[in-house]
Amino acid sequence: MTPRVLVLDNDLSLRELLALALGRVDCEAVLCAHAQEAEELLESADFLLLDLNLSEGNSGEQLALHWHSKGILPPFLMVTGTPDDARVASLESLPTFHGVVAKPFSILELVEQVRTLAQGGELETES
Repeated sequence: MTPRVLVLDNDLSLRELLALALGRVDCEAVLCAHAQEAEELLESADFLLLDLNLSEGNSGEQLALHWHSKGILPPFLMVTGTPDDARVASLESLPTFHGVVAKPFSILELVEQVRTLAQGGELETES
């Protein structure tokens, strides 16, 4: 089965780059720029890449908490240029939260992490 990865980010070029890279590791990328569109697609997603700072007054943190309360939040990674943002701490208790990816990041490392997590695997932790 090909993992379906929903990418919610307001940066079009990043969404397109992630789609290309995810396709190379046999993942199907579904790209969204808006929260409402993403919410409609969440139930069919195996994994979510969620930007912390979205447009239209939304934040990834608010959306993750809202979707968790509705029971539709898939496993996810938060992507942000501000990894030390206090809002990230509120996500650590969510069972589907798998961490933060700081921009700039290695696209190859990120898609390998996503592929592993989307297929139900665990990331290796450094000691």
